[in-house]
Amino acid sequence: MAPSAARASVEHRTPDIRVVNPTSARSAARLRIPMTVHVAATADTSAVDTRRLMQAVHRTNKELAAHGIEVYIARLLVLPEGHTGVRGRRGMRRLAQFAPKDGTVHVFFVQTVALVGSYRTTQPVRGLHWRVGGPWGSRLRDRELLVIGGDAPATTLVHELGHLFGLQHAEGRQNLMCSCREGPQQIFTRSQGQQLRRGAGAFMRRGGV
Repeated sequence: MAPSAARASVEHRTPDIRVVNPTSARSAARLRIPMTVHVAATADTSAVDTRRLMQAVHRTNKELAAHGIEVYIARLLVLPEGHTGVRGRRGMRRLAQFAPKDGTVHVFFVQTVALVGSYRTTQPVRGLHWRVGGPWGSRLRDRELLVIGGDAPATTLVHELGHLFGLQHAEGRQNLMCSCREGPQQIFTRSQGQQLRRGAGAFMRRGGV
């Protein structure tokens, strides 16, 4: 995409909901993970709906608190038009151009997410963790991003962060790493929490790379 299109992600006006210094009684002991949040453009970009975003961040921090991790929004950007839906690897690569290795977790809130192409399915999903692989050159190789669909529950963000920090899918409807999770008491196990802490620490040490 042309450089002007990439700049559009920065130039849109968005409400400033950054939490640069989140407060916590034990914040000094926590790993604080910065996020760059990208939201799909709408007809009226001045009316970005932040309610769903803040619910996801609140639920994420509620679940991560017991494991010494906290996320916060460092930047909120609006994507250029044409990125309301993501379909397969090509769509993910289009988003990856907005996810530089800058030490933050790049999270994209879009309307629809579908697995197509080499996935051999058109199955809609609620969220994805994706790392750019294959022969795409050094410019995009190994960039990582999270994508959250419009129908995703508030637990989807913390589920995808779990993948980013090294967790695999788990069985059990009360586990946050289960694709079929349900109910109000969804948790990470102690061993999952230990891996989350290791993975988050590794992410911070490598500067998000």
